[in-house]
Amino acid sequence: MRLAAVQVLLAVAAGQTLDDAMAELDLAGGDRAIAQWLAFGALREALLLERLSSPLLQKPWRRRDADVQALLHLALFELRHGQRPAFAVVNDWVEMTAVIHKAWARGLMNAVLRRYLREREALEGRLRADDLDLGHPAWLAERLRAAYPRQWPEIAAANNAEAPLWLRINRRRVTVAAYQEALAARGLQAEAVDWDAGALLLRASVPVTELPGWREGWVSVQDGAAQQAALILAPRAGERILDACAAPGGKTAHLLEAGADHLLALDRSAVRLQRVAETLQRLDLHGADLRAADAAEPRRWWDGQPFDAILLDAPCTGTGVIRRHPDIRLRRQPTDVEQAVEEQRRLLEALWPCLKVGGRLLYATCSVLPEENAQQIAGFLGRHEDAQRQEHPLTGQRLPGAGDMDGFYYALLEKRP
Repeated sequence: MRLAAVQVLLAVAAGQTLDDAMAELDLAGGDRAIAQWLAFGALREALLLERLSSPLLQKPWRRRDADVQALLHLALFELRHGQRPAFAVVNDWVEMTAVIHKAWARGLMNAVLRRYLREREALEGRLRADDLDLGHPAWLAERLRAAYPRQWPEIAAANNAEAPLWLRINRRRVTVAAYQEALAARGLQAEAVDWDAGALLLRASVPVTELPGWREGWVSVQDGAAQQAALILAPRAGERILDACAAPGGKTAHLLEAGADHLLALDRSAVRLQRVAETLQRLDLHGADLRAADAAEPRRWWDGQPFDAILLDAPCTGTGVIRRHPDIRLRRQPTDVEQAVEEQRRLLEALWPCLKVGGRLLYATCSVLPEENAQQIAGFLGRHEDAQRQEHPLTGQRLPGAGDMDGFYYALLEKRP
């Protein structure tokens, strides 16, 4: 499990997403849970751990020793947050140098970790003044602070915290009460919310596949903010509905659970679209036509019949889900914002003609940057006189941590004559 955590960190450093790196691990049960805790935690605190370890090293890391650096970050994370005795943590991570065939680093690892333990109070004290910024690259901290000067401390704290587990109950297969009883039978307590009976908040850390009824399709894991898309769009039987950027399929499935029965789900990636198919199969949901296509090019997939409703869960920077995908803070660059804004604009312009008069389009992102959200929609409304924003209590900007949910943005648009 420790080697697996190292492999995940190296894969992310090489450009792979954290989700994809975790999916490739051949681990299950407790070993997988520990590897995930270590990898997610070390990535969540990557910039902070780099600052913390720098005074303990005599010279910068060489590129070919990225694996040793990963070992050190994982070891420091466990010393900071783990429950095991410090001597056991140090010993296990020192021994890992042989596992990765870097025996020369044994002495280095031992010396650095023991020095950290001796000087822990002083080293940690130096971080407290700016540890919020340390959790974010400088460019992102600057943008978030500028956009949300009052809320910035809460946003940063939420991004640096561990995300809770949100569940969506498939009420076509099981009642919420029956599912809560199944959880209670395993010693798990879930909190209900006032905005939807099918959403439950589980604060315990449980491997997804070990949730009651997972294989039977009783439940899905989906953040509360993401669950609100289907509630806002409110699909009705008989409507033609488009899910324009469907993968990995959580919102597609929720639309079907909520009553959609004539749904076209698109995604540019055939590989990612297969994940949608697997999700629908597990949940035993039908009524969706899955197609690998670019939603921004309707001439390649649209039959000319307008849709009653469109969900555009647009590609974005993901700055609202950093706590759930901590690799975002390492992979994102300032240029990604401009690229995302352009792609969102392209999709909005391409899909608007596909919507019937009187129809509704729900624009969604898991970003908190205004240029991807409020500014994007303001620009679209300024270009389209037939577009009108519809008020809904769940639309607007949600910031990370509010209601124990991810950061999300929703705008519901209606097409006027």
